[in-house]
Amino acid sequence: MKREYFQFTIEELIGNRDFVTWVLQGKNQKEWEVLLAESPEFQSTVKKARKIVELLRDRHDSLGEDDILAIWKNIESFENKIRNRSRLIKMQRFLRYAAILVVALLISSTGIWMIYQNQKGYVFSTSLETETGTQSRLFLSNGTTVDLKKENSKIALNADQMVVIDNDQMIDLSKDSNPDESKMNEVVIPYGKKSQLVLEDGTKVWLNAGSRMAFPTKFIGKKREVFLEGEAYFEVAHNKDLPFIVNTNDISVKVLGTKFNLSAYKSDQLDETVLLEGKVVVSEKSAFGFMKGETILAPNQKASYDKEHKHISVKNEPNVELAIAWTEGWFNFSRQNLEDVLNKLQRYYNVQFVFDSDFSTADLITGKLDLKDSIEQVMLALGDVANIQFRIKGDKIYIEKKINEIKMIK
Repeated sequence: MKREYFQFTIEELIGNRDFVTWVLQGKNQKEWEVLLAESPEFQSTVKKARKIVELLRDRHDSLGEDDILAIWKNIESFENKIRNRSRLIKMQRFLRYAAILVVALLISSTGIWMIYQNQKGYVFSTSLETETGTQSRLFLSNGTTVDLKKENSKIALNADQMVVIDNDQMIDLSKDSNPDESKMNEVVIPYGKKSQLVLEDGTKVWLNAGSRMAFPTKFIGKKREVFLEGEAYFEVAHNKDLPFIVNTNDISVKVLGTKFNLSAYKSDQLDETVLLEGKVVVSEKSAFGFMKGETILAPNQKASYDKEHKHISVKNEPNVELAIAWTEGWFNFSRQNLEDVLNKLQRYYNVQFVFDSDFSTADLITGKLDLKDSIEQVMLALGDVANIQFRIKGDKIYIEKKINEIKMIK
């Protein structure tokens, strides 16, 4: 590999076909690694140039090196015009490229779409609000919609692009005349339901109530990528060459093969990742899909991402089995505030809790609830733990503090 690359600027690297091909396809990987090892200064330049190339490529790797080079030529032309018009504005080098890139991409419909996709993440075809009725649904990539009639539906995909639903319905996606490999399948689980999935690589997924996930019929490219809103437990099939990535609206969790639980409901303040086996990397998403830092989890640890303060914290979690007890129909909680417990029950049973404005839900409680019981039985058990009383009216449950009777002394 030529050492003349050491003298290349960021824009020269992005305009070099060998560099772009390496970033997109991994060509001549060892040669590039040798070059990077020889020069720390060159590593910095490569890192910045690589980020811009990856930004230009969408998440399905549909842009090739010719597309990247063509777009970059337009960006360079636009940059020259900006430089001639305003030489007084001085910005840091990389920030200037980013600003130029944003404006340049906005002048084309392709650019607008890439910006939109990177800022917003995956766009589900339907909203949870409109689909959280009583029926779970599977939206297939070929346009077919399937109603999932069971309380705990089971969906399995295989390498032959066959979809098996609850062991009694089969759909052959390989027969599509014009398949679009970029399109995802989506499963939407309303409150009060659950679902189990087996993806085509053998990865097992348990979806909790009030969740939805997008996943491909077949994993292509250099990674296995899915998109989640809600809560799911993953047992990822190991593949050292194809990392498995779970994207939520705020974070990304990257693994090779492991077991972990991820809770990322929009209504919750925290996105929580609990690791049972293996190793995962949790990253915060920023503009344009870049990752802001990496937090590595070891088994028996939990990473909590605070959406308001944009911060990831890690703590030891010795009782990790509590995080996945819901997959077996149990809800275990240890020193958890009452509000979090009620939120989970609300989603699981598709009910609404109502209490006075002065009612405190900050009390920390510990206990175990059998979610196979009716909501009335669960509330009776919770009442003893949390010292509350309740009354049920339709799908609403009114809660108030239990009034302890004072025995009269005779």
